[in-house]
Amino acid sequence: MSLVPDAAGTPAAPLLYRGCEIYTGTCSWADPGFAAEFYPEGVRTRPRARLRYYASIFPAVEVDASYHALQPAERAVQWAQTVPPPFVFNIKAFAWLTWHDSDPARLPREIFPLLPKPLQVLKSLSPMRLPEEILTAVWDYFAAFVDALRLRERLGYVLFQFPKGQGFTQELFHYLDAWALYLENWPVAIEVRHREWLEGRARRTLLGYLREHGFAHVIADLAPVRYLPPPLLETTTDWSIVRFHGRNPALAEQGVTTAQAYDYLYSPEELRPWVETAERLAGDVRRLYLMFNNHFRGNSARNARELQAMLAERLRAHGPAAHLAEAPHPESDLTARD
Repeated sequence: MSLVPDAAGTPAAPLLYRGCEIYTGTCSWADPGFAAEFYPEGVRTRPRARLRYYASIFPAVEVDASYHALQPAERAVQWAQTVPPPFVFNIKAFAWLTWHDSDPARLPREIFPLLPKPLQVLKSLSPMRLPEEILTAVWDYFAAFVDALRLRERLGYVLFQFPKGQGFTQELFHYLDAWALYLENWPVAIEVRHREWLEGRARRTLLGYLREHGFAHVIADLAPVRYLPPPLLETTTDWSIVRFHGRNPALAEQGVTTAQAYDYLYSPEELRPWVETAERLAGDVRRLYLMFNNHFRGNSARNARELQAMLAERLRAHGPAAHLAEAPHPESDLTARD
């Protein structure tokens, strides 16, 4: 399957199976390595045309930029205006909102001056060191960005991905409760990446909390090494999400670059069992996301298209119980001026 698809114009639509919408896509659409491999030369360096092209292939994207830096609400509005429904944007929460360190210099100019001066000069700052009023300002700024999509009915989910080395702790639930005023407005997905969370009493506690609050448990496909957990095929609300990180053992290492950690291409033999799993999950929920995070060298797009095609072929066999999006029209203009 070619990594760069033929140019097409109408927005891609989710697959439909027994009332469930199945959205396939990638985590990021503008990563340099991804962009160099995925986009035709005519749209590769043009942000709006690039997004329109992406939306003609996949019906959803996970925004990774929002993890690295707070994004202005105006940007979300621009994205929503660039591509029409049914395309949706899934938002990865800013690093400080999920217990990750971040560079204070990446803060918007409205917030950076509020930081105490000793913290302004640090290159990496833990959210645990932030005054509460700063963290509240961060939540407010992030919420304005998310709500710009939610109010336009273009928001898929908001992902809260906690550190991969973080084992089970009740503090996670206290933290989520403390910010419930924001979370209760969004479709929230919680991703934990340590096997302690998915074993014994911790597993029951986690899944019970997610069900009680209507949060989605992220089913994560990871390298089966060290502390990383195997996929736990549980749904906790009326929608579900599978995130494919690749199976590179470097995922479990500290200090590796994202290129090293996510340099992985699933084989057809590794993807094929997920077709049956996706069908089973789709029978339990109204919306299912299949999102690929193995972005290096454009592997995420290649694997997302492969799984999309495999799933479409399987669903065709179900006849009227499942139907597919209309094929894109090649004559439509995806290279329109930005």
